[in-house]
Amino acid sequence: MLTLTPHREISLRPYQADAVDALRDGIRAGRKRQILVAPTGAGKTIVATHLLKQASDKGSYAVFLVDRVALVNQTSQTLDDYGIRHGIVQGNSERWSPHENVQVCSIQSLARRFLPRRPSLIVYDEAHAQYKSSIKFIEDHPEAVAIGLTATPFTPGMGKFWDDAVNVTTTRALVDDGFLIQPKIYVAKSPDDKELGLNSFGEFSDESAGAAGIRIVGDVVSEWIGKTHEHFGGAAKSIVFSPTVEHGRVICAAFAAAGYNFQQISYLDRSDDERAAKIGEFRRPDSMIHGLVSCGVLTKGFDVPDVLIGVSCKPYRKSLSSHMQEIGRVMRSHPDKTRALWLDHSGNIERFALDMFDVWDNGAGLLSTAEKRDSETRKRDEQTREKVVCPECSGALRGNTCAACGWERPARSGIHAVAGSLHEFNPEALGLTTRPGLRAECLKDPRKVWHAALHYCFAHSRDGDKARKWAYGVFRGIFPGAKLPFGWYDAAPGDLDQGAYDLIGREIKRFRKNNKRVAA
Repeated sequence: MLTLTPHREISLRPYQADAVDALRDGIRAGRKRQILVAPTGAGKTIVATHLLKQASDKGSYAVFLVDRVALVNQTSQTLDDYGIRHGIVQGNSERWSPHENVQVCSIQSLARRFLPRRPSLIVYDEAHAQYKSSIKFIEDHPEAVAIGLTATPFTPGMGKFWDDAVNVTTTRALVDDGFLIQPKIYVAKSPDDKELGLNSFGEFSDESAGAAGIRIVGDVVSEWIGKTHEHFGGAAKSIVFSPTVEHGRVICAAFAAAGYNFQQISYLDRSDDERAAKIGEFRRPDSMIHGLVSCGVLTKGFDVPDVLIGVSCKPYRKSLSSHMQEIGRVMRSHPDKTRALWLDHSGNIERFALDMFDVWDNGAGLLSTAEKRDSETRKRDEQTREKVVCPECSGALRGNTCAACGWERPARSGIHAVAGSLHEFNPEALGLTTRPGLRAECLKDPRKVWHAALHYCFAHSRDGDKARKWAYGVFRGIFPGAKLPFGWYDAAPGDLDQGAYDLIGREIKRFRKNNKRVAA
């Protein structure tokens, strides 16, 4: 007997429902071309699915435009999950069914096909790409409502074509609510900008970036091995972004020599089936592939939530959108994922961190402002490095606080950090003093104490919120009156220091013993 799997119901989060209402308000006001701006993890595809289903239920014809085969298949699977009948316009797809109310279309294939009806709704995925064929298709159907989807509306000219932008939510809100994971970002060795030539668009040329990147491949592999063992105890699922196919080939060979299986996928793959097979294996929880090396693919819409590490080897001079699309590939949450890493071997963090954190915190803003973000050349020098790179661990600074280790820049200091050298973490720099009588080596590094408190309290409490509050109480008992630096409280427990863990156990026993005396 055949058992049918029940279809999922579309359930919009409150901010997604608000975005749909804002789009409707715009349509009623005569704005028929609107951009839906939503960061990675905000659920652009679910909102689009909701819009497509509503159109289909009314008997309207709706078209969903994507620019690559992988996204056709991914979108089609989502529509299947929600029981939405649809056809596919892509190559010789077996699901060619142009009379269905919903059509998932490859932009390239749509230009060579004839559809039997004119659409009343056009949804354009990754609308910042601004492909001429997609723009022309929308212009050829002025009666249709057009909704563009993007996380990065930074392409010049978007403000002229689109009527308005609806900002769904911010990356910071999604991180705070647990829908995304902000990666620990490390700035590692990268080619000097003087080694990089420019192409006709004023960007770094792939050829020069590939040649310069090959010279530091050994550092890329050694840094990856060191950080995976430090944070995950061994190899972890990874994506590497490479400027050229040759660079990707050398990367794969270097990882293979170190005993790790990295496979390259690129725009030069011999067949879509070969690429799909590699991606399919990579998606498996127990994948034999440690990492994918991507050249010209995976920057948009690629969704493997359990990816833990991203490695940036492709430098950008202007394209904030490309950088943010890449780092977004490691930010999706997953039940087994408590942290993610971003290893920067391209210099992109030094160029784009200030803009990136601004967009994460405040959103993309108005189209007229956002569309200029990919036009500005970013400088990379000692001044920018001081603003964005932590002198303690080479992590990325968000304001005055390191998002990787929690170091905070002192408000006033006569100390000058030397690049590449590490300094002992000074509790007094955070205004922390220990309880009189305490003696322990770990007290020199409050991070170790805090992480040990988290480990202990999570191990002895089933309620995560109560465990954090308990840990904070223990920490304040050790450092009376202490306030945690920005980002510490909500961070996942880091590496465990046994000495600090033993200290936490002793302090809790002491507290309980003192309470018994008071009660007696």
